Amino acid sequence: MSLRTLKIVLAVVIGCFILSASYITILIVERQGALRQVSRYNTSWLASQAVSEFTRLEQRISAIGLPGSTVDKDEVILRFDVLASRVKLLNDGEFQDFLQRDPERVATIKSLGEAIVTLQAIIDEIETPGAPQRALVVLTPLETKITGLASAANHYGAARVAEDQHELVRLHWLFSSLAVGLILCGLVLIGLIGRHNSLLERAHRDLRSLAENLQLTSAELAEANKAVGSAYAELQLRNEALLMQEVELRTQNERFDAALNNMLHGLCMVNTDGRIIVFNARFAELFGLGNTARPGDTLNDLIEQADRMGDEVSALALRQISIEQQELMRFRRAGSFIQGQPDGRTFAVSHQPMAGGGWLATYEDITERRQAETQIAYMAHHDALTDLANRVLFRDQLEQAIAIAHRQEDPLAVLCLDLDRFKDVNDSLGHETGDALLKAVASRIRNCIGGSDVAARLGGDEFVVLQISPREPHDCAVLATRLIDTLGAPYDIDGQEIVIGASVGIALTSHGSVTPDELLKHADLALYRAKSNGRGTFRFFEPEMDEQLQARRQLEIDLRKALPNGEFELYYQPQIDIRADEICGFEALLRWHHPDRGMVPPGEFIPVAEDIGLISALGEWVIQQACAEAATWPERVKVAVNLSPVQFRNRTLVQSVVSALTSSGVTPDRLELEITESVLLQDSEATLATLYQLREFGVRIAMDDFGTGYSSLSYLRSFPFDKIKIDQSFVRELSSRADCLAIVQSIASLGASLGMAVSAEGVETEEQFRQLKATGCTEVQGYYFGRPGPARNIVHSLADLRVA
Repeated sequence: MSLRTLKIVLAVVIGCFILSASYITILIVERQGALRQVSRYNTSWLASQAVSEFTRLEQRISAIGLPGSTVDKDEVILRFDVLASRVKLLNDGEFQDFLQRDPERVATIKSLGEAIVTLQAIIDEIETPGAPQRALVVLTPLETKITGLASAANHYGAARVAEDQHELVRLHWLFSSLAVGLILCGLVLIGLIGRHNSLLERAHRDLRSLAENLQLTSAELAEANKAVGSAYAELQLRNEALLMQEVELRTQNERFDAALNNMLHGLCMVNTDGRIIVFNARFAELFGLGNTARPGDTLNDLIEQADRMGDEVSALALRQISIEQQELMRFRRAGSFIQGQPDGRTFAVSHQPMAGGGWLATYEDITERRQAETQIAYMAHHDALTDLANRVLFRDQLEQAIAIAHRQEDPLAVLCLDLDRFKDVNDSLGHETGDALLKAVASRIRNCIGGSDVAARLGGDEFVVLQISPREPHDCAVLATRLIDTLGAPYDIDGQEIVIGASVGIALTSHGSVTPDELLKHADLALYRAKSNGRGTFRFFEPEMDEQLQARRQLEIDLRKALPNGEFELYYQPQIDIRADEICGFEALLRWHHPDRGMVPPGEFIPVAEDIGLISALGEWVIQQACAEAATWPERVKVAVNLSPVQFRNRTLVQSVVSALTSSGVTPDRLELEITESVLLQDSEATLATLYQLREFGVRIAMDDFGTGYSSLSYLRSFPFDKIKIDQSFVRELSSRADCLAIVQSIASLGASLGMAVSAEGVETEEQFRQLKATGCTEVQGYYFGRPGPARNIVHSLADLRVA
């Protein structure tokens, strides 16, 4: 082979190296692009992180209110801040591509963001009573949506995993083929270099011989040697470049492995032959596989490995999950399921078939989340302080007991207990001591009752016991005596001896012939008689106690005559706009001028009117009269009318309001209808429909006595009220109890964030007014500004009111 031919061959080989290197560079760029797609797995990771942090926050909030809990406010705030940062990540980057595929996902993230804003104020006061429950009310409705979002993200990520895996396999084979080709080219090049060196040596000999013959100069020989050295150096540089490219590819593979093995979910990818292609460290950790699992194993191999390692629990868990997946594998369906284990663990599995065959699944240990859900359900039916059944659970069990007693013709007894002198303990020793005393009382009640009996705390110092199948009234008397004696024994609370008493009212049902409400009412009447007879004793409900009922019957008769006889009159109490320092409206209050008894309190005749069906006619008269009298007032002054829950059962309520406004000429925005949450406790769908009709007509809707019920916050979410009226019980103790001030501040802040006016009732002192003004309340009313009076005596200016 001539030297010229060898140079041409070398040039061709070097050109091949250059082309191969260029193509390898392109492959590396594609590989990097494929690896960057791994970042798309962040969709599943971010969603699972959000669910995990959401659950942790729920757990901390649930735990902070439990007795003996080590969770403090800082930990709750930390969990909240972490969740807020996770939510922020969900609104940035490539996660938006996932969200935009479904409007419901966008709505879920938006709801979560709004919940974070709402929770900010609650978290700041998380250690105050009731704050954990309010926070849980905000969080609980979002749990299902966020879990669904995480599941969708898993499916989304699974599809991307399959796509990226296929791309990575293609790049792997292309790179391997090129690498083999480069090795062969390298071997050929080494052979050519060897051949080239031998030719160079022969050329050197020929050159020396030729130099001797032709007397060539040493300068020409040096130049030839320099050219050979340059060619060799160039080959060395290209070899180094190939080594650097190999190192970079190794680094990219290590990054991919790190991303896969740091997922919080276990991941397993299986090919069409049922053999594992890819799994991560979390999968091996969940099922106790250690370092024994290898790609190429089947699920049965993994189960056998766990058995051999002595981990029967993990082997059983993997076996049960595999059985559950078999149907999904057989029909190539996507699906998710939850698998409970004998050891108490619970797994959430998401299974997704791959387009080219095989499947991908993620595995999550949701044991802690399930435990938190169980705890929340328990808390919803038990008193947080005493751990006794609460009103909701007691009523359910009472209804069931009455039904069983009616079928079996067995007697049943309800014992209502009220603690004597408990208020004195609270006032003198403080609420912490009072709470500790209530816990001790609850413990003693448990020790007094039978195994089938039920004890509950209805609120404050009011307890109730359901006695199942007493053989005779004497058994009830024995239990009542035992309760009075036990609860009357001295208590040692934090080194202080405390003595209180108890009064008991007993109501019996004969063969289950009364309703739960009647039974409780009878027990309450008996309790009232026991307390009025000197306390520290018990009384059975007796028909002789019906004197009150007879008085009620007479009241019913007089009440039916009162409206036709014109005995009713509306009194008005001014409502003050704090910012404008002016009267902004009047609340209409019904008064009854009885011809014999004089003024009858509304609290006495309104419930009777509701029971006898007179409230609809009476309420219609109040609305008509209030609008007619408000028509003579300045246009800036509103009139507020209270609506009874019974009025919402009347289908003509909306028509009555419209008729009153039309006949009086008062604009709808000057009429404000006040309702309590008891209105929403009944047929909520029909009630909400009525409220929306009134709101659409332009009438303002206010929630009265806010904060006294257990579900006030949920009602704010169900209907956009124009105003929240804080119950006067909070205002009354505003100066003496810090928790009342904190609650009022929270309600005022809540109203401001929801765009609702906040009014406080029962303002009687200047100190209360100044405190309410500082909390951010927008309106106030109470005896401090003026007592209710007839329409002929009212003034429309705050200055005139102060003079009066």
